[in-house]
Amino acid sequence: MFNSLKQLGDLRQLQKQAKEIQRQLVNEEIEVEENGIKVVVSGEQRIKKLLFEKEDVSPLDVMRIINQALGKAQKLAAKKLMGKMGI
Repeated sequence: MFNSLKQLGDLRQLQKQAKEIQRQLVNEEIEVEENGIKVVVSGEQRIKKLLFEKEDVSPLDVMRIINQALGKAQKLAAKKLMGKMGI
């Protein structure tokens, strides 16, 4: 019985930490610029800006740069989570 209550308390603590990390990530921005393409994503992994400095842009370059920015956002989120958990 007491073990179940402790686990419930631990779960609530984890939920609280996860919400705090989400609040922090909302304010983070990751920017990647390459080959005349600029992508800005939030720490929540949402595209905020997609700018083209030239007209002849390769769709493959766009996808690669977006994926690069999203990968950086994922690493940022993982780093914050591990830091909060003391890992």
